[in-house]
Parts: sequence; C-alpha cells; structure tokens
Amino acid sequence: MRENNSFTSDGGYGATMIIDRCLSSHLLAAKKEEGQEQEVSNLSSSNVFSEGNPQPYRLISHEPFFNNYIRTIRFQVVVWYVGAVDVMQGRVAAKFRVTLFWNDDGGGHEMRNRMTRSESSEWVMQGRQKAVEHKISDEVSERAVDVPPLSILNAVSFDIIGKPEVKLLREKTKLMRWTCLYKAVLFQDETNMRVEKFPHDEHDLCIKLGILAHRGQGSRWDRNKWRLALATEEDSQRSTRVPHGLLVDHVKIPNFNHDSQNALNFQFVPLGFGSSKEDDSDECLEVKVHIYRESNYFDWNIIPMLATLDVVATALLLLDATSFFQRALLFLNITFVEIGIRMQLDSKLPNVGYQIKMQTILNNSFFRLLGLELESSMVYYLTHIRGWSVEHADIIDMIAASISLVHAIFMLHVYYKDKRPPMKRTSAPKQVGKPITCSPQMYGTPTTATPLLLPLNRQGTSQNGTLDQP
Repeated sequence: MRENNSFTSDGGYGATMIIDRCLSSHLLAAKKEEGQEQEVSNLSSSNVFSEGNPQPYRLISHEPFFNNYIRTIRFQVVVWYVGAVDVMQGRVAAKFRVTLFWNDDGGGHEMRNRMTRSESSEWVMQGRQKAVEHKISDEVSERAVDVPPLSILNAVSFDIIGKPEVKLLREKTKLMRWTCLYKAVLFQDETNMRVEKFPHDEHDLCIKLGILAHRGQGSRWDRNKWRLALATEEDSQRSTRVPHGLLVDHVKIPNFNHDSQNALNFQFVPLGFGSSKEDDSDECLEVKVHIYRESNYFDWNIIPMLATLDVVATALLLLDATSFFQRALLFLNITFVEIGIRMQLDSKLPNVGYQIKMQTILNNSFFRLLGLELESSMVYYLTHIRGWSVEHADIIDMIAASISLVHAIFMLHVYYKDKRPPMKRTSAPKQVGKPITCSPQMYGTPTTATPLLLPLNRQGTSQNGTLDQP
C-alpha cells in the first residue's frame, strides 16, 4: 500500500505532536466491573527527567480513564534517515516511524466476541481512522477499534512505506499500539533556514505532528478528554533506549553534523491554526534535530589562503614609494588570484537574496587589496609631483600597513567566532537515564499501573508538587 498525499487541513496521515497539559488531581471514579468495585485512587505526581528531553515530566498511571476523566495518546518517533538540506527552498527529506499508544475505552464502536487465549488475531487498518481485528479460529469474527487520525503538519508530500500496523498489546488494560513508517519531504520554517553565518550556520530540522480531526468538544478524540503525551518504557517495552523516540546511530546528514548524544528534542507548542478560537487550545508536537554545517573545507583551505595573500600584499608596502610600478603589478596579480578563488567559491555558496558571512569575508579581502593599490598611487603622487620626501611616504606606508593588518585580523575574528568546537564522538551506546528524584509512585494494581510522561513546562503545578486544576 502506497499513498502520496499533500497535507490538508482536515488531517491527513502525519506525525502527531506531543502535547503537555497540566492535569488536575482528579479522583478515579468508582467503577463496577463484573460485580466488583474498584477502589478510588488519588492522582499525584513526581518529577523525572527523560533522556533526550531535558524537560521534567509527570509520572501518572496509564490505567484507562472512564467517563469524563482524562485519557492520553502517547507518541514515539524514531528517525531513520535525513536527506540533504535545501536551505533555499526550506525543505528536507526524511524517513521516520511514528508509533502511538493508547488505552482503548471502547468509545465509538462495539466490542464483541471477547478474545480468549486459544484464539489468535490480527489487526488490519480500514481507512485511516479505524482498525479491524480478524480472529483466526473455527468461527470467523471481527471487532473494530477507532484509531486517532495523525497528521504531518509540515509535510509537502509523503509516502507510506508498507502498511500501518495495529496491535493489542495488553487485553486487560486495552493497551493498543499503532505504528507507521513514513518517507516525507518536510517544509521548514523560513527564519530557521537562513544562512547569514555560512559556513557556520546552524538549523533546527523539525517534524510537526498533530491530531486535527475529531478534536472538538464531544467528538471521538475530544481534546479536553484525550491529551497528548510521550511514550514510556511500559509502552515501548524497552524496544528503544529512549522510550519516546530517537535518531538512530547510522543517520548521517549530508554536509552537516549533529549531537549524537542529544539528537532529538521534543517540544509541545500551540497548534497555531484552527477553525475557531477554541481550536487555539490544542497543541502539536515538534520533534527537532539541531544540526550545524561542516565547515572544515573553508576553515582550513580558503580562509588561510586569503589570510596569506593579505599578509603578502601588506608586505609589498616595504618597497620604496618610488617603486610604484612593481607595487601595482604585484597588487593586481594578487587581486586576480582572489578573483579566481571567488569565482570558484560562488558555485559552493548558497544562492540566496541576502549577503552571507563568507561573501563578506571575500569582499573585504578584495577591497583591502584595492585600498593598498590606491595608497601606493597616492604616495607616488606625493613624492613625484608634490615633492614629499621618501621618509614621509614611508610613514604613510607604515600607517596603511598597520590598518590593513588590523582589519585582516578583525575579519578573521568575525569569521571564526561562530565556529563550533570539535565534538567528541563516542561509539558507546547511550544509557537510559534514571529519575533524579526518589522512587515515583505508581497508581492502579501492580499489573495495570503504567507510568505516563507529561511535561511540566506549563502552568498547573503547585509548589508542593501536587497538580492544580487545569
């Protein structure tokens, strides 16, 4: 199955952003099931830090919520490939897998023919918002489950590799897993793609994921009842070293480097658009990888050559002012060499409508040579026409040489000040970080309690660590 769609406002396939909300310290409603009442438990929170995401998170239960209580859709994003970055069009190709976990509450469909251990089953996507379970037994039976419709909010185009997969991980808690592998061309924000500091420019490549359809009040995935969160180890079953996602180790971005130890950054931001003011309360997930350009070609080949030519040109002022012909001829030869370098470099520079740092360095080097040429012409005129002494001309040459060297040193500072220090590379696998606080509390029975990560970077947390009303 292969589709190629452009992003539409009604929510096409896509990556779903993680939304951080402040949940209230609700009491789980007493619920009767098979004649037995469950105990009412209070929700509280503990702060932990998740590796790959420095934000603190709340740890609460994944145990299903009922009626009007908060439920969560939890996301995992694994990036497998990042292509060449097109800074002029603001696009980048990427291949990534989006996996979502949720505890199904049975809403929107009828659960029938409860599965037993002697039966096997397979979940198959039917459209983009529903999965159907096919049971393999003596009698064929089916049941359907609603799947949250995900959207890649900044996709120019995308393909689905293979088929989306749906699986019931735990029958008791109705823990469902939906996963899909995408190959997409992603549009990047224009301000983030500017290259004024080329070749020391840095960018944040972003995947924006969100749920757009059926998020209104009373809808199947009501934003007030279904909050977005990050997957946990209980969800991922330790399939990845970072439960909510990572950039795989073999990913190499052409002409760019990235921090392999803290590759992906997960951040919740307002959705930013919608059909009404009410939609502004919804959020989406931005999964970012920070990259910086490999500049060694310019740092150790072009700039040292330009600096050497500048020093040689300045040294020509040691010639006597009366030797104007020799000075002018050598200055022009050095100027032509720099013009040749500039013409070759232009093919490697980004073709943008504003001046970049590398062009500034080349222009200043060229103008400095022309300035020295004009200075030689002036002192020759003063000595031969105005009758100045050679000693006075030498003083002018010394002043000009000093200004030229100071200017050259300043331009080297302007160029190298944005260069990143070499990054220490390590092949050791990254260890999963442990919570820095005391052991977090778990809610529900030992077999159903599951940690849930929700960021604490919003309002709603009181000073004593408990949760305020949302």
